[in-house]
Amino acid sequence: MSANFEQPEANRKEKRRNDSDVTSSSLLEEDLGRCGWGKFTPDALQCCNSPKGFLVVYCFLVIVQGMLVNGFVNVSISTLEKRFGLNSSETGVVSTGYDIAFCVLTMFVTYFGARSHRPRMVAIGSFIMGLGAMVFWLPHFTTGNYEYADGFSDTCSPESDLKCSTTGNNLHDYLYVFILGQLLHGVGATPLYTLGLSFIEDSVAKESAPVYIGRLRIDFLRIDKGIGNAASIFGPVIGYGLGGVVLGIYVDIDSVDMSTINLTSSDPRWIGAWWIGIMISMACAWMLTLPLFAFPKEFPSTARYRAMRQSEVHNDGADKIASQENFANSFKDFPAALLMLFKNPTYLFTCLAGCTEAMLISGFTTFLPKIIENEFQQTAGTAAIVAGVISIPGGVVGHVAAGIIIKRFNLKTASILKFCVCCCVCVVVGAPVVLLYCRNMPVAGITYPYSNHVEAGGLLTSGCNNNCSCQEEFFIPVCGADNINYFTACHAGCLNSSYVENGTTYYTDCACIATNLTDPWEAREGSCDSNCNTLPAFLGVFFVVVMFTFMSSTPALVVTFRVVPASMRSFALGVQWLFIRALGSIPGPIMFGSIIDLTCILWQEKQCEGTRGNCWIYDSTNMATNVIIISIVCKIASIILFSLSCWFYKPPIQPDQKQTQEKSSGTANGAYEIESPIMKTLTNGKSNEADSGLNVKYDISLSTPSEDLVTEL
Repeated sequence: MSANFEQPEANRKEKRRNDSDVTSSSLLEEDLGRCGWGKFTPDALQCCNSPKGFLVVYCFLVIVQGMLVNGFVNVSISTLEKRFGLNSSETGVVSTGYDIAFCVLTMFVTYFGARSHRPRMVAIGSFIMGLGAMVFWLPHFTTGNYEYADGFSDTCSPESDLKCSTTGNNLHDYLYVFILGQLLHGVGATPLYTLGLSFIEDSVAKESAPVYIGRLRIDFLRIDKGIGNAASIFGPVIGYGLGGVVLGIYVDIDSVDMSTINLTSSDPRWIGAWWIGIMISMACAWMLTLPLFAFPKEFPSTARYRAMRQSEVHNDGADKIASQENFANSFKDFPAALLMLFKNPTYLFTCLAGCTEAMLISGFTTFLPKIIENEFQQTAGTAAIVAGVISIPGGVVGHVAAGIIIKRFNLKTASILKFCVCCCVCVVVGAPVVLLYCRNMPVAGITYPYSNHVEAGGLLTSGCNNNCSCQEEFFIPVCGADNINYFTACHAGCLNSSYVENGTTYYTDCACIATNLTDPWEAREGSCDSNCNTLPAFLGVFFVVVMFTFMSSTPALVVTFRVVPASMRSFALGVQWLFIRALGSIPGPIMFGSIIDLTCILWQEKQCEGTRGNCWIYDSTNMATNVIIISIVCKIASIILFSLSCWFYKPPIQPDQKQTQEKSSGTANGAYEIESPIMKTLTNGKSNEADSGLNVKYDISLSTPSEDLVTEL
């Protein structure tokens, strides 16, 4: 009986050898791709024709993207609100434009781009990102110079002398230009964080993937640099740092004589040169386009690493379907591929956990400078730099430490998920650090009552300044001798500006300030000095919180790569990013912005236009409380979802385990499968031809043919 199957079995082996030769030949042709542009492939460039070479350029682009979207744009939020009359809810929408574009394109780009020339797709994205930056800074050059209303009397006068100007009319409509710029940023970044990461994952050994994604070893320096995902932290840090510097430069430095500007960066009316950083990002993105076009479709080592990979795919049979020839080459396989991902509970819960993480991270990256500016009474430039000081050590250490831990202890998928749970618990413990905020400075009529009132009623007018026609559009604070701030000298009831000393104006005859004071003046220009010094303590604890927050990012990404079939990694990553953007990154800034708007206690009232502008003063206590509640709720949700992901994970049966089980239980037909020890990509007794054409399966029949052979015949 067995003799009847000898010839078919021999034919089957010969067929597989031929298929293997063909596949190996095609892979070899792809491996011979050289680094260059078209036929121009000089030998000098071939030193870059490796995963490390691509990783260096890739990480520079990641830094530019983070510097632009999560850096310069975010630190400019409060500045854009003042310059164009926006509120935090609207700037939150601007921030989400990037994620909306990402959501719309990500599944299609990853599904059809997985088998395309991925480095070139990333290069095209780099060019589009630079185009979006150009659109974003255009409003600066298409609007007139900034008018900060210094043409009216700052003392008490019975008649208003505020002159309305049409310069600022319709500036609010530039909101849509900013949204368009962010949409283009999202289009450009879509292949960067999907096809780029999967290209790196496919080009290196499995055990090195977490290191390449999380860090890169620079051998000649013998130090570990946080690159890969860590580069996504460096970008915002550079954006925060440089953004803080350029925000200390006057917005119209390119078109006005600075000697005529009598504002300082501590003045609430100050507008910094937000557009300079955006222009720098545009130039960098376009410069990186050319080297990205030079990389080949695959590196010489890609096929070898692909053949040596051992599967850790979630054991639900999806690997068999995904390994079929021509699977996912047409749109008709799209629903089946999507269904396979949704039927993978580990993948699904990891995606949902990423959503809650992204909701919190996107909210903080968008409004952290604004929160620091208002909670600790700092200027916009200082707040941006401080936000960078928090991000650079915490974020990079978190990313790199996570990659080292995974590699050092060779953590399997279940252990990685437990590690993510522990990191989330640490963040929950440290969340109350936000309570170290500074209390609101006393502002007469807003946070502190006028001398003749029992309590503050949220009104700037009182009996002491009823006869003064004071403008309420621009916050020009003065500090009274009673150590109370007043909205303007007019609101303090000051009749005279007595003298100027060291550039500071002093006022006398102020009806709203007690007269039994010994100082020769009753009010001085600027806000009163704050005695709050909790910022260093906040930075120290928040550093640890940021570190543990990002320690779960790289491991969660590694889990995604491990629990889906190799041929679906790009698509799975794209779907995951779609979830993260749609349910996390998009609602996050809008939610944070809306909650921040709810804590506003003094809005700008545009007297000429009769509309409401940006917020001048926020309630520090309510803002801190809301931030803590959001943080804890999001982290508790992440803990639950990571735990469910670990609970439902079913590791695949590896070849050696399968042989042990078959030997212990015996088989009905007495057939055993012997696999090549090098090619451990075989799953459930099937040859994973999608992973490598070099896989060979040998069936040795002891008495009757194997069941797989009978089925195939």
